[in-house]
Amino acid sequence: MASCFEAPGWQRAPLFQAPQLTTAHKLLGTAAVLGFLFILLHPVTVLVTLLADGAAWGTTAWSMDIMGYLAGAGFAFLCRDASNKPISEGGQWLVWILIWSAITCCIRVLDILMLTGAVEIKAIYHTPTGPTLYANIVSEIIVAFPYTALAFAGSALAVRQAPGRF
Repeated sequence: MASCFEAPGWQRAPLFQAPQLTTAHKLLGTAAVLGFLFILLHPVTVLVTLLADGAAWGTTAWSMDIMGYLAGAGFAFLCRDASNKPISEGGQWLVWILIWSAITCCIRVLDILMLTGAVEIKAIYHTPTGPTLYANIVSEIIVAFPYTALAFAGSALAVRQAPGRF
């Protein structure tokens, strides 16, 4: 039985095209899919927040949001590329994905704790409510956290399997 990664639909998409598809490739490709979904969903979350709560987030929150979005978008493309190449050709990009995803996983855990109200750091943002909270749950908890965790797991496996280890 063929896996879902060998489905005809993926043959047309620029994902999972490595000559030898390893678990690392599958994790990085799946991370890329979630990363591209994050690219689409996060602006919707910002729009919902603007409409529901206004734009008075403060410089810290705006800066962190914009930096996180741009980094997440960029690394979605790196994950896509890594899912298409032999691990031996991944080079330093795999290490950068590993570093970025390790840092981002920690930030995502803090973000989840702040979104759920378990931790409050007013210098970053206040715990959202209503539509803002629900939009953040979708984009940050349901999509962004798994994206980051899969990128971390896939890049860690790839770096470990890489010949000559970077």
